[in-house]
Amino acid sequence: MFKRTKKDSFFAAFKEVFAAFSFVSENKGMVKYFAVPFILNIIILSAVFYFSYTSSVPAVKGFLAGDAWYLKLLSMMVAPVIILLLTLVTIIIYSIAGGIITAPFLDLLSEKTERCAGIEESDTPFSISEMVSDIYRALTNTIKLLLIIIMINILLLILLILPGGNFLYSITGFLTSIFFYGFQFYDYPLERAKLNFSQKMKVTWKWRRSVSGTGAAFFLVSFIPVIGFLGLNLATVGAALVYARRMRSDNAEAQ
Repeated sequence: MFKRTKKDSFFAAFKEVFAAFSFVSENKGMVKYFAVPFILNIIILSAVFYFSYTSSVPAVKGFLAGDAWYLKLLSMMVAPVIILLLTLVTIIIYSIAGGIITAPFLDLLSEKTERCAGIEESDTPFSISEMVSDIYRALTNTIKLLLIIIMINILLLILLILPGGNFLYSITGFLTSIFFYGFQFYDYPLERAKLNFSQKMKVTWKWRRSVSGTGAAFFLVSFIPVIGFLGLNLATVGAALVYARRMRSDNAEAQ
């Protein structure tokens, strides 16, 4: 559906997430779409980080505790990987849980962004059957995405047995994670385009630099005090802007 293009840019997509602040301020009607997701994000992000680090960190310390030299060596070798893995998993849980809980509001925010960016509203009439079909498709897509993430991370564990495996695992794990962080935000406009899961994967992989740029920005924003609670909102707006200004417009030009 979307042909390869030079418009695919990691840094352009990365900047769009932060440009969401000015875009929203210029389109006053969008502010109200931030309220509910913002409140929910505060609850979700705080809960995920609290339970992740209060339950996981003590468990890891207990597992590696001891005065034996091999335990100390193992702790030095494994600790950086565990910290990175825990951070990535925590953000994945936050992004997925937050995305599911706030999905109706983020979908509205994404659609409103497209309208403000110049994409005309669809004239497809509303129907209960269509809504049920959309919900079912979105749910099955989420399950498929989770299964892919789990399988990829299991396969990546093989890297740990290779020389320099810790470094390779850290880099590969991070790059994989930011792609899937970004994927969920492009899912909103692609869902409105009625793409099935395989079509979405094809599109996002062709635009992997942009998708990863959005995911990396979301990852960074999540660690910024206060602003981190707006992470899902800002990434949703950023992805919608990339879709409206680059993905969709480029596809129209190519046709």
